[in-house]
Amino acid sequence: MLGEKDFMNVFDDMGKYWAEIADQSPTDKQVQFIKNTVDPQGLILDLACGTGRHLIPLAEEGYSLVGLDISPHLLAIAKSRWKNADLVRADMRFLPFKTGAFAAAVSLDTSFGYLPSEEDDSKSLKGVRLALGINGVLVVDVFNREHLIEKHKAKSQPKWREYPSFFLLQERSVVGDGGELRDEWVIRYKSDGQIRVFHHVVRLYALDQLRGLLEKAGFEVYDVLGDYERQKFSFGSNRLILVAQRR
Repeated sequence: MLGEKDFMNVFDDMGKYWAEIADQSPTDKQVQFIKNTVDPQGLILDLACGTGRHLIPLAEEGYSLVGLDISPHLLAIAKSRWKNADLVRADMRFLPFKTGAFAAAVSLDTSFGYLPSEEDDSKSLKGVRLALGINGVLVVDVFNREHLIEKHKAKSQPKWREYPSFFLLQERSVVGDGGELRDEWVIRYKSDGQIRVFHHVVRLYALDQLRGLLEKAGFEVYDVLGDYERQKFSFGSNRLILVAQRR
């Protein structure tokens, strides 16, 4: 079960090590997806922006964005990468913005599902709706729950992966009838061989659940996609991406 400490600290605790992991994600594809989906006119809110890996390239291409994250360490990394980044440290449940301040909001690469409860996730979506103007667009990109359940039915032997300053051993499981993804991350530093262990937990949503949360929060879902090249969603898709408009 997710707790307040879990959601507050895992990425902040990892700091630069999480930045190295995130930097190997398909950022270019994700940024291109936003360019193909979200109108560049108006202000965009990047929810859980982390190190700014989506915000910075979009801003460099003329998009106007505000990045929000709860982690001071990740926001510091984002600021160090681009000093002009407009960043806000805040909890997604308590957005510090005026009503209608944004034309769009994006939650990319499974940044949604870390709050302590489903009710908290719902509360955050209602806050996003208030922060969006009339007909504002919201993009929510998460893991496809059904794909992960199928993929992790059989236990596989974890392998060490190499990053610039450490090696990572990841043991992953889907628990709670598919309701949670859990990772144990063992990091071995190259500098001195020391080892640290981090535990990562994220809530997984099926399509109908996530659509229901969005509709309850006052959104109308008008596109359901399965990956960043705008493939239509299926149970075998890698991603579950919902594009919705504020009602």
